Amino acid sequence: MEFKLDKRLSDDTYLIGDLPLCRVLLMDVSNFPWVILVPRLQDKTELFQLSTSEQTDYQKETNYFLESMSTLYNSHKMNIASLGNLVSQLHTHVIVRFRYDDAWPNPVWSYPSMSRYNEMESNMEIDKIRKLVDDYI
Repeated sequence: MEFKLDKRLSDDTYLIGDLPLCRVLLMDVSNFPWVILVPRLQDKTELFQLSTSEQTDYQKETNYFLESMSTLYNSHKMNIASLGNLVSQLHTHVIVRFRYDDAWPNPVWSYPSMSRYNEMESNMEIDKIRKLVDDYI
């Protein structure tokens, strides 16, 4: 069965590229550097539904993005979340946080004034993060 991205994820993100297992998306929120990793596996809603090797690959790709984005943006803290309450398709949010960001120290979910990227901003972020995808070993 061919991989199909949930419509809500598709509508709220920009495509950056693909790692061996995950599709990498840029969340359309300019307040925080924020990517979403989605395993390209159909009908998976929970981590335990992945095979052991898929779980290992998912963890490696997630850890790579946590570390790489922390370095790229010189973060104060990295946030990671896999909620699935609104979008059941298995996915993980990787969010760069700074002590001076708009929502600090609260979770980004409670911040009421999310801003979307303009075209130039989104292209710049996609280019930066695409290099991380290209450099993945």
